[in-house]
Amino acid sequence: MKWRLLLRLWQSWLLTKAMQAEPTRYRLRWDTPPRYTYIVEIEATPAKGRYTDFALPAWRPGRYIIQNYAAAVSHFTAYDEQGQPLSWFKVTKDLWRVQNPSRGSLRVSYRFHARQIDAGSSYLSESLVYFNPINLLMYLPDRIESPCELQLPTLPKDWEIATALPRTPNGHFFAKSYHELADSPFLSAPTLRSEKMTCMGATIHVHFCGRMGASDLSGFLQDLCKIIQTQTHIWGSLPLSEYHFIYLLVPFQIRHAVEHEFSAMFVLPEEGASSEESLRSFLGISAHEFFHIWNVKRLRPAALLPYRYEREAYTSLHWLTEGITDYYASVTLVRAGLMSPSEYWKRLSAELTQIENTIAYQLFSPSEMSIDSWLATSPYRPAIYEGSFYAAGKRIGFLLDMILRRETQGKVSLDSLLRYLYQTYYLRGKGIPEDGVEKAAILLAGPVMKEFFRRYVNGRDSPDYESLLKGLPLGVRYRRTPYSGLAQIGIVRTRRETRGLLIEQVLPGSLSDNAGIEAGDLLLTIGPHKANELPSDFWERLSDGEAILLSVNRDGSAADIIIPYQRRLLSQKTEIEIFPTQKDFHP
Repeated sequence: MKWRLLLRLWQSWLLTKAMQAEPTRYRLRWDTPPRYTYIVEIEATPAKGRYTDFALPAWRPGRYIIQNYAAAVSHFTAYDEQGQPLSWFKVTKDLWRVQNPSRGSLRVSYRFHARQIDAGSSYLSESLVYFNPINLLMYLPDRIESPCELQLPTLPKDWEIATALPRTPNGHFFAKSYHELADSPFLSAPTLRSEKMTCMGATIHVHFCGRMGASDLSGFLQDLCKIIQTQTHIWGSLPLSEYHFIYLLVPFQIRHAVEHEFSAMFVLPEEGASSEESLRSFLGISAHEFFHIWNVKRLRPAALLPYRYEREAYTSLHWLTEGITDYYASVTLVRAGLMSPSEYWKRLSAELTQIENTIAYQLFSPSEMSIDSWLATSPYRPAIYEGSFYAAGKRIGFLLDMILRRETQGKVSLDSLLRYLYQTYYLRGKGIPEDGVEKAAILLAGPVMKEFFRRYVNGRDSPDYESLLKGLPLGVRYRRTPYSGLAQIGIVRTRRETRGLLIEQVLPGSLSDNAGIEAGDLLLTIGPHKANELPSDFWERLSDGEAILLSVNRDGSAADIIIPYQRRLLSQKTEIEIFPTQKDFHP
């Protein structure tokens, strides 16, 4: 296609122009054996004045918590181009200030401990080189938009490589800015398996690192192409000519992925790649990450434009960046023919049931949850406050999509709203203001949307699904079903400890709550039994009105609490079922 050729020519021209500027040069190497430690060397032109600052990000896009990568840094040194030491001092926990040399360039060197495996981390071993530059490569705050060059002199020449970073003629890697460098995960291993295909005019690279039982990837690649086609239709165009899916397979249970502008990084259990059929379990998470190439990697809240890596970037719109993306991950699979409509409604109903039975969604609005993402790892945050803007945003996505369709007789959907935002903000070089989504919805569907945002996005109201979905080919059923096990007396979440069960969540108004059981209590015994060794038929043998003696440890002190077992007062959950009344209706 002509526009695709023009895009490639434009990108090539931008790359050539950027390479003509003086880059910040990074040299990443490691000893043999590596001992999980990268050695980073940076060469740069000094900043104006007496000092040049070097900073390491405190967080990364896609995970909105402070992670303090500087904790992995040691052996920091600075010297001039003749190798003479330069004085330096730390200004903050992740900023180093170096005295400029009398002439020429300056260099810094440090070590980074890399022994964590997830989709946003860095790791080093004899058989795997894996890093996210945002973890371990410092930037110069005064030239964060300047080009960067990355050299890897220790990397074996016969190892395969997976990264979206372009190569220079001399074999180095190049980025037009630190933002692009930080946004480009890198993986290399002797066993890396890479294949590629053309889809929607773009070259799509698919990389697998780890133990695989699947030998034929053609079906998986075809399914990925269906995802790309479906999502491109939603947004109207595919804003790239090349993209990389990078899958790191590990022998333990983890499902983690991070989006990037021209790639996505996945860390997934190797059992998911044991056969061609099992690879289908990777499609949902792949659809989620690819949708991000539009939603948040290009179209993003104004608070994230540009990224400020040294401090929190607050936005109330993560229900959009992540929750709406998660909504479309499922929608994509249905539209692409990779999930049946009946399975879609079954999963959606289960997710809504989970939300409606979790008190955090009554305590905090989706907007609040977005802001509070920075508190997620705080030890002061009780379990009762733990909700997810992913889940809250997925619920908003579904309801918003349905109401937009109803109010406009099908002329406007959530697809239309996203395209409007993309054209109004991203294509004009702007970020979405905090009230931008609400204003766009009102513009497209009328003032009724103002009340929706007031109650369900910025407010804490629980949705009345029957009322909100009235007039659509959808039915709603509510059921009250009893909990089982400890949950029937209101202890709905625990964590196994050596001495017992640590109670993480108690339902308000339940038997346990009324008796004084609290989150944080360590449940030692239930009747004559250890809490973590209850007989399988314990609850069935209880009689109505029977007293249950619970022994707990609370803040170091022992306490006995009696709960009168009353079947009519046992905790119940509300189950919600959404079902189409029109055959095969789906978003």
